[in-house]
Amino acid sequence: MKVVPITDMKDTAAFSRMIETEDGPVIVTKNGRESMVVLTPAAFEALRLESARTVLYERIDRAEQDFAAGRVVDGFEAMGRIREKYGL
Repeated sequence: MKVVPITDMKDTAAFSRMIETEDGPVIVTKNGRESMVVLTPAAFEALRLESARTVLYERIDRAEQDFAAGRVVDGFEAMGRIREKYGL
């Protein structure tokens, strides 16, 4: 991970090349404090997908726990309840 001052962004072409060649995120600082994180679109997409997978795995785990504990309802029964409740 690379840390650079915000003034390095003035040379946009050089800054863009630096972002493209870094393996990870680049942290930009302002007055010595972290101000922003810059990623390539591919790195951002990878983070987004990793986050989505984490949420999916948590939901699958919760569903498996519910199933093991017997907290389940027949699909047709559930749809009937929804139709009745919302007048569908």
